[in-house]
Amino acid sequence: MRLNREQVLSAALDLLDEVGLDQLTMRRLTTALGVQNGATYWHFRSKQALLEAMADELLTGAAEGVTGPWDTRVADLARRLRRALLSRRDGARVYSAVFFPLPNALAYGDAMIGALLEAGLSHRDAAWTADTVTYHVVAHTIEHQLALTDEGAERLAAAVEPYPNLAAAIEFVPAPHPDEHFEHGLRLIVTGIRAAT
Repeated sequence: MRLNREQVLSAALDLLDEVGLDQLTMRRLTTALGVQNGATYWHFRSKQALLEAMADELLTGAAEGVTGPWDTRVADLARRLRRALLSRRDGARVYSAVFFPLPNALAYGDAMIGALLEAGLSHRDAAWTADTVTYHVVAHTIEHQLALTDEGAERLAAAVEPYPNLAAAIEFVPAPHPDEHFEHGLRLIVTGIRAAT
């Protein structure tokens, strides 16, 4: 069987959904593809190169067709990134584990910085603020994808008893409503950008 790059990438993303990032190996991928060990290296020189391509594939189309005022675009881009990362098991961990100057990631960054420049930020502040928005998306999505078990929730509730402020707010930690929790943080960031310009 002769493989092409797209087949390897698609199989890797499907395997990610099946086994998760920690169990995703090149050997397991070749088994899933039904090819000999090493066959995937014709297309991806290492697991790191494969992860970079997987992360970039997640962002396909994330920056396309974003319109409106700067604040609408910033929020829309953040939501698109979150949806992209949630589209695959451990998607946020894959994205955060790589540094990749690849097309879809660059298009997302360019669109985000462009919206922030339009808001009146300097190039430095736009770049740093784009990072801030992205950190919010990625960290929130990682927490969402890790999902606390019942046992973990019980241990957390017991552990916070000596901390009165945290104990009083425990029903909201971690957020029981991830969409509302995400939007709350995003609103705070956009409000902060408005205040800085």
